[in-house]
Amino acid sequence: LETLDSQIKGVYDKTQNPLERMDQVLRTMPPVFHRWFLQKFPEPAAWVRSRTAFARTAGVWSMVGHIVGLGDRHGENILLDATNGDCVHVDFSCLFDKGLDLECPECVPFRCTQNMVDGLGVAGTEGVFVSVCEIVLDILRSNRETLMTVLETFVHDPLLEWTQKKPHQPDPETFSRRALEKIRGRLEGRLIGVGSIPSMELAPRGQAYRLVEEA
Repeated sequence: LETLDSQIKGVYDKTQNPLERMDQVLRTMPPVFHRWFLQKFPEPAAWVRSRTAFARTAGVWSMVGHIVGLGDRHGENILLDATNGDCVHVDFSCLFDKGLDLECPECVPFRCTQNMVDGLGVAGTEGVFVSVCEIVLDILRSNRETLMTVLETFVHDPLLEWTQKKPHQPDPETFSRRALEKIRGRLEGRLIGVGSIPSMELAPRGQAYRLVEEA
């Protein structure tokens, strides 16, 4: 670990460009998530089930999280069930695109690191993962009025942090309505987020592929 720390520190000392840093760090630490599945599930059938379970649950969490603007996704908030390979998210305090206000803004629609892709198998995001993303988006759209009805309560009873006035921030009701409009737009198939190319309303399949590409 000390050797690895010194290597990463060396990378940061050599360059100030974030993209170059990331590229060099990834070359220093290549994805190894596939080895976890091999160690935890050595029996072939169990290995296949665990990998499939991870791809399915990761796809569900990715799409649901994107729709409601779930942020602060890191290694302590994205967990794994070691008994079956399920991906489990915790800590939902960073909703409604609050991740954009973090010290290091989260600009991706959902967390999809090289290690996560490595855990999806040879097909990567093109296999079970993107198919589940499409299905989840279709289900959420089919139930969008119910979902929006539940979320409407935040307009009339906003979160405490929305009531704490900040510079250049609108009143709580306006702020909450804007947050809900983003969610409605995503449920209608529009790409909304930092760096997203403006789009017309996409079908679930098209929206899923565009989101995976951005992530």
